[in-house]
Amino acid sequence: MLHIDEKVATLHRLMQDSTKYKSIVLMGKIASGKGTQARLILEHYGGVLYSNGDKVRETAKLPTPFGLRMKNMYEGGYLMPEWVASYWMTHALVSQHEDERVVFEGVAKKPNEAELFHEIHEWVDRPYVVFNLEISDDIVRERSSGRARDVVDSGKVVEKRLDEYHTYTAKSIEFFRERGTLIDIDGTKTPEEVREQIFTYLNS
Repeated sequence: MLHIDEKVATLHRLMQDSTKYKSIVLMGKIASGKGTQARLILEHYGGVLYSNGDKVRETAKLPTPFGLRMKNMYEGGYLMPEWVASYWMTHALVSQHEDERVVFEGVAKKPNEAELFHEIHEWVDRPYVVFNLEISDDIVRERSSGRARDVVDSGKVVEKRLDEYHTYTAKSIEFFRERGTLIDIDGTKTPEEVREQIFTYLNS
């Protein structure tokens, strides 16, 4: 529990460092640092985390036909179907967290999902920004091998996830870039340097 002086300091910080964006999206390849930066943004600006990766991992543990199917897709390195990703994302935006700041990690990975994400934000007049953490495929392989979090960090699955990224997510990134809502970030820098790049933009 925070003491009174800590609460005052936290409130003062939030008042000093505010941002106009109600939705902050982190995109990039596997192991680009999206989860780390999502945590840092939430700690500084407040809000809630929406992570498709977390939702997939939770769903994959369910002893149901849907859970088993999601488990197979996740462990195979495939992106989830658009209808699942779009349903979860829409529910989060218009029902669960309508009045809150949301940090999105791992959304809009397919072009149709990106278009829907943009359409919803325009329709409800909700300002958003997308940060694209750029790293090479070789760095993805190196980082995935080093962390070996679970089966998705194995060589074969990493290659499939990279293929899915280049087939689908790269097009989503271009969609946001064309809309003027995307900021490219050098994801090869240290987490602190990446944080500084992101925070500088959020505070502007």
